[in-house]
Amino acid sequence: MFAGKDFVSPRAGRDCAADVYRQAGITDPRREIDAAEIYVPFSWYEPMWLENLGFAAPGGGWKLTESGATALDGDLPVNMSGGVLSTNPIGASGMIRFAEAALQVRGQAGEHQVDGARTVLGHAYGGGLQFFSVWLVGSEPPDS
Repeated sequence: MFAGKDFVSPRAGRDCAADVYRQAGITDPRREIDAAEIYVPFSWYEPMWLENLGFAAPGGGWKLTESGATALDGDLPVNMSGGVLSTNPIGASGMIRFAEAALQVRGQAGEHQVDGARTVLGHAYGGGLQFFSVWLVGSEPPDS
């Protein structure tokens, strides 16, 4: 509720995700993406990013987290590697999110492998929430 606000959704992140989804032909991220490795340096960021990336309606991200949907065995696993809350080497954190997404779709993520992961989102940001990277990796080459 900082400064009287109860909703945070950086436009740059929404725009970046929307463009990536458009390019990939994703129309329903919640149903078409199998897992997500997102930049969550503080626990309250997960619900915010779930909303910002289109996995939940505004105000609904916490419901996904609380329901267990984002757990490793949930229907939308988030931060299978442990994420940034586990370790946050500044500068490398974004690349680690990408590497985890790639390991997932290749079936090489070991003990934190998501069964059947075919499309995985990676996410990173920097600065004061104005610089975003969002990518999708898949187990199959994209259609031409």
